Amino acid sequence: MIIEKLEEIFDFDAVLLRTNEMYCFDIKLIKPKGKNFQLLVTDGLVNYNQPVPEKFDRFKKIELYMCLPDYWDLEKSKWPIEWLNKIAEVPQKNKSWFGPGDTIPAGNPPQFVDPKLKTNYFILSQPILLSEKLNEKNWVDSSFQMLALIPIFKKEFDFKMQNSATILFEKFALKNVTELIDIYREPVSRKKFMGLF
Repeated sequence: MIIEKLEEIFDFDAVLLRTNEMYCFDIKLIKPKGKNFQLLVTDGLVNYNQPVPEKFDRFKKIELYMCLPDYWDLEKSKWPIEWLNKIAEVPQKNKSWFGPGDTIPAGNPPQFVDPKLKTNYFILSQPILLSEKLNEKNWVDSSFQMLALIPIFKKEFDFKMQNSATILFEKFALKNVTELIDIYREPVSRKKFMGLF
């Protein structure tokens, strides 16, 4: 379903990277032509109805994605595939649900996902960079939402827990942090913010 919907928005080549047989979804690589990013997307999560509270009914069906620079080499740096696969299993495995602002540790205890990008948590977000392309209006007839998986630092996780996901996303906006992974970015949370760090 997701591939057909994305074909209405982008001109791209798609590659199947992994099939998760236990939880019935695929991970596919989408390379939109003429764009400076590529997308890892789940395909099949929509078949699971998340047990959401009534006020979050629009998130009953979701697909997840990660946005990578177009130059990213998934042969040399495979962690986005590994973590997208692990995290996409969680709602079915735990009979729970995902929505915007939810955070997930990168392991127990949390580990750095990349030697350069020393993030050890992830946060789920509605599209930021791709908000116009992947906005709700494009998915109304399919009744599902796209949620981006964004790596975040421990300081950002702590800040979100002390304040809120909304305030963290506001700081992302001020620093132009989007779902497009920047291997060189710095934490948006500093010690000066409320004396937390």
